[in-house]
Amino acid sequence: MSNITELEPTILQALAQIEHPQFKQNLKDLGMFARLEEDGENLRLFLKSPDNDRKVQIDLESKIRGALRSAELPGKLKIKFEVDESLKPEDIGNRIPGVKNIIAVGSGKGGVGKSTVSANLALALAKQGHAVGLIDADIYGPSLGKMFGVPGKLPLKGDGENRVQPHEVAGIKLVSFAFLLNPDQAVVWRGPMLGKAIEQFLFQVLWGELDYLIIDLPPGTGDVQLSLGQMVDLDGAVIVTTPQNVAIQDASRAVHMFTEIKVPVLGVIENMSEFICPKCGHASHIFSKNGAEAFAAKFKVPQLGSIPLQQSIMEAGEDGQPIIGKEPDGPIAKAYEQVIEKMAVEVEKYR
Repeated sequence: MSNITELEPTILQALAQIEHPQFKQNLKDLGMFARLEEDGENLRLFLKSPDNDRKVQIDLESKIRGALRSAELPGKLKIKFEVDESLKPEDIGNRIPGVKNIIAVGSGKGGVGKSTVSANLALALAKQGHAVGLIDADIYGPSLGKMFGVPGKLPLKGDGENRVQPHEVAGIKLVSFAFLLNPDQAVVWRGPMLGKAIEQFLFQVLWGELDYLIIDLPPGTGDVQLSLGQMVDLDGAVIVTTPQNVAIQDASRAVHMFTEIKVPVLGVIENMSEFICPKCGHASHIFSKNGAEAFAAKFKVPQLGSIPLQQSIMEAGEDGQPIIGKEPDGPIAKAYEQVIEKMAVEVEKYR
């Protein structure tokens, strides 16, 4: 038989690809590997287990055998679990290790500038010195890559253990489905596949230590939103709307959806609240007026802020640098600073 110590890296690599269902860490990082021994012409793999849950152990054994299927092991492999309660880490629930606050940005409909708000919200937080991550969870229409100057497919580096490094731009760790697609490639997926993609973005990305992870949701109240609410403990949701009645009506559905999945609604941001003329500076309420104020009063949530409509916001996004990156001391940046201040207060209320 081969030197048994030479086989350990193969075993450890397989363990690193399998996540423990309760503790959201892979089996290698959990320290479950105990030892590898010869058993006649076969091998015996001893694994430490935080508890004696046979259902979990049987499932893990099946996954380990699957991960080792292509490995050239001498003889048959026998797997034995040994309970070691000292191995049991703190149960972090449905949290991402190292991430303090997870905030979803949603809307009841498309066309309200939700992705633009998400991008600038993340930049405003980074500008204040926070460590920020940003997930583009709009699988069908990912746009955050383009907004940050990455218009298409992007090679992502892995750690060799089934996890990838996020793309870093402007001080933000960014992951988008657009990084995996050719620019004109369509996604034709059903609900379970969407859920799996979101799970990988959450738990198989090397986020490191983050103060905030902002998740830009797709429009509506569909599979991605429901999957997200089940997979991870969100610290809150921010609703983006525009002032007109049809947008307010759709945003109401988003509030009901977040309430149903027990995610606190931190408040509403009124985007495109007024149009600022680039020549004279006159403000016109082209999309109606006071819609978000009435919305906030109806649902008893704060109005976090109002973002005016300016041509420079569109131009900045098209240029691959959101407006706060282009004009860090401009009026839009000031508006987002007020949003962040109010949002932080609301997050603390639900601790």
